Amino acid sequence: MRQNLFGKNGKKQELRNEEQVKEILKDIEKEKFIVKNIKKSERKRTPAPPFTTSTMQQEASRKIGFTLKKTMSVAQGLYEGLKIEGKGHIGLITYMRTDSTRISEVARGAAKKHIEEEYGKEYYENRYYKAKEEAQDAHEAIRPTYVELTPEEVKSDLTNDQYKLYKLIYNRFIASQMSQAVFDTVAVDIDAGSYNFKANGQTLKFKGFMAVYVEGAEEKDEQIPELEIGEELKKDKIEPKQSFTEPPPRYTEASLVKALEEKGIGRPSTYSPTITTILERRYIEKEQKQLVPTDLGKIVNNLLINSFKDIVNVDFTAEIEKEFDSVAEGKEEWKKAIRDFYKTFSIELEKAQKELEHVEIVEEVSDVPCDKCGRMMVIKYGRYGKFLACPGYPECKNAKPIIDTITEPCPKCGGKVQIKKSKKGRKFYVCENNPDGGCDYISWNKPGKENEKKEKNAKK
Repeated sequence: MRQNLFGKNGKKQELRNEEQVKEILKDIEKEKFIVKNIKKSERKRTPAPPFTTSTMQQEASRKIGFTLKKTMSVAQGLYEGLKIEGKGHIGLITYMRTDSTRISEVARGAAKKHIEEEYGKEYYENRYYKAKEEAQDAHEAIRPTYVELTPEEVKSDLTNDQYKLYKLIYNRFIASQMSQAVFDTVAVDIDAGSYNFKANGQTLKFKGFMAVYVEGAEEKDEQIPELEIGEELKKDKIEPKQSFTEPPPRYTEASLVKALEEKGIGRPSTYSPTITTILERRYIEKEQKQLVPTDLGKIVNNLLINSFKDIVNVDFTAEIEKEFDSVAEGKEEWKKAIRDFYKTFSIELEKAQKELEHVEIVEEVSDVPCDKCGRMMVIKYGRYGKFLACPGYPECKNAKPIIDTITEPCPKCGGKVQIKKSKKGRKFYVCENNPDGGCDYISWNKPGKENEKKEKNAKK
């Protein structure tokens, strides 16, 4: 049973340095660990609503590794329809561009029938989900059109990608109409002299909707043995751990969609094309799943911020979305909305056009000389990423790829290890002497003792 330090004499204590930790370790070294209090309770977890466009994109990224573009492409195929054996050509899901969590009463009834027959009456609960104020309710949530067509029944008629996404949509919808999951929880207070420790555990008592689907990561049972107040615990080991405050991680496609939705920027139909466009224009690039700004992206961003301060900001974008909604609802006249916006924008645009005429984008000079004319080559961006080009173009048209290397040597021959990318953008490592130099080293993992050990074990 793992327990964590809470504080001293009932007051929470923050540890700021190693000396404090050493002092506590010394103080509790010979102390007895006594159970002071035990609190048992029950915790319930409610299922997530059926998918909207943004939640589908986020979960497809997290659970099945789809990009936003791929998610929308596969969903489009499921919506437009497929040939299903014994059924003909039918659409398997409802319209996939929506920010509503509403479902029809027919679908609600079909879900009830399916859940009670497959899992039992205790697993069903009629649920309604409150839509966000700004949500447009023209379309239902994303759900299967025919509940009787389970993912397993239609699997043979679908591609692997279609099956994965259909299963995700189907299970999310079914789970949204199921009862809560119930956990038994235990919180234990433990004293060691004047120091206070806490241990928490939980056990799944009733699966409910978790029998079908769980949003995000699965919750794990953390068992705590039966204890009594006043009982002395046997000390196994004390593990001092240091943790650091880390900066927030960079956006992934999924987390960026969530942020756009929370800030009221864009609509379900715009998330995927927006992110796809800035990727294709090389304003950002993917490193693993994280979106990292390129030098070009930083330059363009700074130019836009400096030239259009009032437009390139979150508040303006969210506000203009609300105004568009008012126009769509007939509350505001569209010509007036455009006129009010363009009056200020035209002035800023004219000013920016004059200023940007004199902007020069300085090319990044490399330390590699051109082997044809001797000039120092510059870094350019092309369809397949960075490359080196001679600044003497068009007189000298010499160009060559940029090969990134790492400091760790090849574990087989000691040569330089190059970083390359597969067609799907995944990094791999290959020796510079492979294959012409006689070395066959190539690996998905960065060379190093731990990774090499993993590979050897995997081969065994």
